[in-house]
Amino acid sequence: MTMMRSVQRILAVFESFSPERTSLSLQELADRIELPKSTAFRIVQSLEKAGYLVRLNDRQYCLSFRFLRLAGLVRSTLGIREIARPVMADLAEQTQEAVSVHTVIGNNRVCIESVSAASTLRSVVQPGEQVPLSMAGSASRVLLAYMPKKELAALLPGLARSVKRTQASLQAELEAVRQAGHAVSHGERLLGVTAMSAPITDVNEEVRYCLSLGGPSVRVQASEKQFVKLVVEAASEISRQFGGAALG
Repeated sequence: MTMMRSVQRILAVFESFSPERTSLSLQELADRIELPKSTAFRIVQSLEKAGYLVRLNDRQYCLSFRFLRLAGLVRSTLGIREIARPVMADLAEQTQEAVSVHTVIGNNRVCIESVSAASTLRSVVQPGEQVPLSMAGSASRVLLAYMPKKELAALLPGLARSVKRTQASLQAELEAVRQAGHAVSHGERLLGVTAMSAPITDVNEEVRYCLSLGGPSVRVQASEKQFVKLVVEAASEISRQFGGAALG
């Protein structure tokens, strides 16, 4: 067993736990990391001896308080911008298009970070730019699609009136975004601009941010499928570093 494989298996054990399942049996752990029970037992036993897992009276295992100490060592300043920017820079260099991260503040979609590509004079959007949250634009649709139900319910009536559509049709469109794991728009917010966005998840498995790529439609549409794949992969990488899990 190589060192890398060993590390991957250990991480797979840790990532088997979730807010819904804070304790798991040995068989459940073996199933989740897709290893024979005997192999899983050796890994789990080693982690228990090292103090990272605790065996409960019902023979299930849970993460130990040692993780709280490690969590306390994470830099308090490690926020979404700091995590996302290197990934954004790589994506911008790879595609030669502008990349940005957006969130929701009040009833607005706000750009909180952007990276220009060498082929563009400036980003399509700039940090701090705010636009009303609507169904127009891929970033807005992604943020709405993954918004908590209560928050979305409060916005839907106004959105439906503004675009003269039923709430049911808007909900169906947002469900399609969730199923696809991304959204694409062509000239919806800015004429001649194609954009594609994917969700960024946090440690609570919530989506408060999305990653977007945008550029001239005449250039971006020729590579749309490839760019969508790259945006989804980049959003997944940011999510992983942000403590979340990839969606799709």
